[in-house]
Amino acid sequence: MLGEKIKLCRENKKMTQNEVAEILSVSPATISKYESGTLEPNIESLKKLAELFEISIDELLKDEEEKLDISKINVLDVLKEQKEMKLKGNLYHNTQVIFAYNTNHIEGNKLTEDQTRCIFETNTILFEGETVASIDDILETVNHFRLVDYMIEIAKEPLTEDMIKEFHKLLKDGTADSKKDWFKVGEYKQIVNEAGSTKTTLPKYVQKDMKKLLEWYNSLNNITIKEIIEFHARFEKIHPFQDGNGRIGRIIIFKECLKNNIIPFIILDQDKVFYYRGLKEYQNGGEKGYLIDTCLNAQDQYEKLIEYYLK
Repeated sequence: MLGEKIKLCRENKKMTQNEVAEILSVSPATISKYESGTLEPNIESLKKLAELFEISIDELLKDEEEKLDISKINVLDVLKEQKEMKLKGNLYHNTQVIFAYNTNHIEGNKLTEDQTRCIFETNTILFEGETVASIDDILETVNHFRLVDYMIEIAKEPLTEDMIKEFHKLLKDGTADSKKDWFKVGEYKQIVNEAGSTKTTLPKYVQKDMKKLLEWYNSLNNITIKEIIEFHARFEKIHPFQDGNGRIGRIIIFKECLKNNIIPFIILDQDKVFYYRGLKEYQNGGEKGYLIDTCLNAQDQYEKLIEYYLK
């Protein structure tokens, strides 16, 4: 309210009502009425007050926007509700586009963010000039939209091997990889793979290591963002699937944040160098802070998205 703003500015200036009244050439009782809201200053008085307080008239008149209390927002409930509404231009809509574009682009998908958005919004793809798009890039983008929808629906359920395998099946369904007998979409890898230059769990030990990882994680009494990051680093070290491990790992992060009412986050393609370095350091017994800081920075970015769409 204007009256409260006048009082606050006067007190910040360490001035009495009498002193302000003298400058405005009005009575102290008039200043008191300004501050209580029973009388509004005329334009001349507003100009003098703004000059006295060293702010613009607009700043003096503008109501302070109430800061959104993120801690009181259940992001999962918001995403579920907006998903059902099927409206554009909200948190769910932009989470789908930003998540699909960045997590796929990190893994080499060539679709642009505009093309990703076009697919989500219109179920068509936008081509410019002689641009050529891979069918797999398109399929994995569409599949990721389905994957996020499924993840939102089962976010509160405990993390299991079957759930993680279903995530992989949804992501890779219909792709060229799914047509390879040895690839085994929705099942653990059968051929040795690597995560960059990092050695991963041998195929014959994957099931044992995944079971051990999930037993540790599901035994925790309190899950914070640090436990979720720890799980992610261990999961990527196992690298249980032939391909798609990074995207599955990042969808698990998002799900577990939603389940535990922690602000979720999306690793952006522009930060992939820091993300990969963080994973490598974390997995090889080096500095854990690189990965943690990258994830916390991504969390800050998603928090800004929440503030923008829910303010």
